[in-house]
Amino acid sequence: MYRNREPINWVGFRIGLVAALFAVATVLLMLRAYRLQVSEAGALAKRAGKQRTRVLHLEAQRGMILDRSGEQLAASLEVDSICASPRRITHKEKTSRILADILQISKKDILAKLHEDRAFVWILRRVSPLPAGKVKQADLPGVFTVKEYRRFYPLRDFASHAIGFAGIDSRGLEGLELYYDRDLKSQPVPVTAQRDALGRPIMFASMAEAPGRRDLRLTLDRNIQYVAGKELDQAVRRERARSGTAIVMDADSGEILALAVCPTYNLNVFQKVSAAVRRNRAVTDTFEPGSTFKVFLASAALDLGRADRRDKFYCQEGHFRLHGSEINDVVPHGWLSFDEVLIRSSNIGAVKISSKLSKGEFYRVLRGFGFGSPTGVDLPGERSGSLARPGRWSALTKPNIAFGQGITVNAIQLTAAFAAAVNGGALYRPHLMKQLTNRFGETIRECRPVLVRKVIKSSTSAKIVSILRKVVLSGTGKAAGIDGVKVIGKTGTAQKAAPSGGYSKDKYVASFIGALMETKPRLVIFVMLDEPGRKRKMGGQVAAPVFRKIAEGVLALCGGGTRRKGLVLASSRIPLPKAELARRKVIRVRKGPRPGEWIVPDLKGLNVRQVTDLCGKIKCDASFRGTGHAVRQNPEAGKIFKEGATLEVAFEGQPS
Repeated sequence: MYRNREPINWVGFRIGLVAALFAVATVLLMLRAYRLQVSEAGALAKRAGKQRTRVLHLEAQRGMILDRSGEQLAASLEVDSICASPRRITHKEKTSRILADILQISKKDILAKLHEDRAFVWILRRVSPLPAGKVKQADLPGVFTVKEYRRFYPLRDFASHAIGFAGIDSRGLEGLELYYDRDLKSQPVPVTAQRDALGRPIMFASMAEAPGRRDLRLTLDRNIQYVAGKELDQAVRRERARSGTAIVMDADSGEILALAVCPTYNLNVFQKVSAAVRRNRAVTDTFEPGSTFKVFLASAALDLGRADRRDKFYCQEGHFRLHGSEINDVVPHGWLSFDEVLIRSSNIGAVKISSKLSKGEFYRVLRGFGFGSPTGVDLPGERSGSLARPGRWSALTKPNIAFGQGITVNAIQLTAAFAAAVNGGALYRPHLMKQLTNRFGETIRECRPVLVRKVIKSSTSAKIVSILRKVVLSGTGKAAGIDGVKVIGKTGTAQKAAPSGGYSKDKYVASFIGALMETKPRLVIFVMLDEPGRKRKMGGQVAAPVFRKIAEGVLALCGGGTRRKGLVLASSRIPLPKAELARRKVIRVRKGPRPGEWIVPDLKGLNVRQVTDLCGKIKCDASFRGTGHAVRQNPEAGKIFKEGATLEVAFEGQPS
């Protein structure tokens, strides 16, 4: 028997199925919502942030470079840079034409940038205040300005080869700017640009505070640097020399108080001069030192006991043949004592002294003085010079080195070695950094004198000083003498090597190296003129007078007359000032009657740093002369001054 089956309730089935589907969908949506809102929330937020923001890294303020007294040698001024968002610019042709007229750059180049499919492009970075103001007044859609820093050197060509310069990206490119780039350069400041749905920037905001700058305080003394640079420049012009170098160094610490190279150049427009002019010849160029090297020959012979000051040497009346080669003296001599060989600067006498030394002995002493290896001075590009090992010396190498040929040195190397010869025999590493400080003047790192090694005995050094004193009193260095002052030194005249081989008959390096032995600190001064063009070629005629003038200038800075003993250099008495805590004269900046005009403030009494800061506020270019405190200005105080014009300021006196 069959039972009647109940009919299927399709309506209920359909309702249940739909309810089940809705339930599954609800669960899936809840799971998806959980993932979006909870488990993946952080990753999605970051992704969204990347889509709507663009991060720009703007340059932070680079640290200042100061001399030993706190005088500002390099600083960073806040300026405007012009940039654009090509996607926001509708009338690109018109915009590029207006910008080209204001900025005085190629319209074609600007138009090419505006046609790029990018949200951000640089138009021109670090522009002068006047064109930046005109761009702002033009109010061009999609064109805006951002604040950056431009490196400024208030004293222009002052110590240019030592200081060096930084490029447009605040990166050190030469000199101390390059060597201490990691210390001076602060981390870039990240800035966010918020974008709308079309990718257009609508708001800028800083993501972090600008890091505190670090300032570099140097051993350079701006007064001594000024004297050395001025006298060297005049000598190069007077003698029609190819170039010149002057160095002043503390004999007892290795601190470099002045480093001048001529020709010099304006650091603010370094792009306008050739690489040859920008080259720091004090470390990159090597030369044969000539008769100045007899100091180290004498040091070796006396220290090793191979010769005595009472020894006599026959100088062959000025002509001596050795191993088929002829050695000559400028002035012929017969018998000379050990001292007189240096006093009269006899090449033949030097060769006779060198014969008492073995190759190995002579080589070891010269290496002890640092020849043949870099000094480690904190300047880029130092060349070590050449000093071959004794195994490669020919029969003539040792005699030639005895009077400064067949070996090459750089100027810093020779100065440091001479200091060791006359300071008691201690070789110090030469250096230019004194302190690295924060913006409050607190010391982060300090460079103390580094004793490399003891080269010769103190008694030997005293004998060398005695001999070199006679060189100045009655020998080839008489032109370096100063009445009443204990000056020691040695002349040098070296023929330059000819490209075709041998030595040139008319190209010389004339030099003088000496020291002021009764000042505190004791100072070594080196002067070299490369290829003097007049008839006078000798170091005693050309370089010794420059030494005397630099020395007289240094003595004047010690206070009192040159006849006083124990004179103390003024800058050595001045403690390093706190960079930001020094007392400042309050200057109020007032705007002029029309837009873009200012009323010139009274700058008298301000130092270079204060005037530099003020120039940034009134948006002007600056032209400075001298150092110390402002004594004259053009335009005068109270006159109307337009943005972008040049403010000329003259400084005199001691720094604050």
